[in-house]
Amino acid sequence: MNAIDITHLRKKYGEVLAVEDLTLEVPAGSFFGFLGPNGSGKSTTIGCLTGLLDPTAGEVRLLGEPFHGEPALKRRIGVMPENLGLFDTLYANEFLAFQARIYGLDEATARARVTELLAALELTAEGGRPLVEFSAGMRKRVAFAAAMIHRPEILFLDEPFESIDPAGVALMKQWLHQFIKDGRTVFMTSHVLETVERVCDRVAIIKSPGQLVWQGDITPLASNEPIVHNGKSFHALDELFLEVAGERYAHTLAWL
Repeated sequence: MNAIDITHLRKKYGEVLAVEDLTLEVPAGSFFGFLGPNGSGKSTTIGCLTGLLDPTAGEVRLLGEPFHGEPALKRRIGVMPENLGLFDTLYANEFLAFQARIYGLDEATARARVTELLAALELTAEGGRPLVEFSAGMRKRVAFAAAMIHRPEILFLDEPFESIDPAGVALMKQWLHQFIKDGRTVFMTSHVLETVERVCDRVAIIKSPGQLVWQGDITPLASNEPIVHNGKSFHALDELFLEVAGERYAHTLAWL
């Protein structure tokens, strides 16, 4: 079964077309990378997949069911948005407890998971300050914990590792791989292609306006086997990305 099915998705903001006719399947149990240049429609697509935005046209199915923002399906997904979505006046434990109860966890389970997550992510020492006073990296850790506290079946992550220190990134990756071993699905966007190549097993690449230009299995790269596309061999994800997304920068600065 697919965790996510997108069929002819289209999203317009007034006269601006952000996503045009996107069709994509994401198998359950995959660590899926969703890539594209700035402004290509990645965050808009995630908004449509998580109920934050209403598609202009097309269909989204999550876990085999049509999705139109229904609360029952929302409780089965976790979302770490680009803007993090934190309530800055709350303390970390208050925000995580609020998230846990929103997702239907009972009070005892919520309390236990909040305590465990704060300790594991080394956020306990920050407990005496509201979220607005947290560093960028600490805020990112709180948003990550909030997205997974209810053990969702699909986890949507928008640039999850940005501003996180190496130890925090290593722990998050460990948890995410444990997450998908149980058949759950991670759908991640990132501009750090080396990280995507190391952690993801499948990738889709789009370009503006949200048009799919390549999708496939990238696990051969881990065994130094190339990915072949249009008769060309690519030994790294960044090479493939630059080719299919049309991102080439060749301007030189004489004064350098």
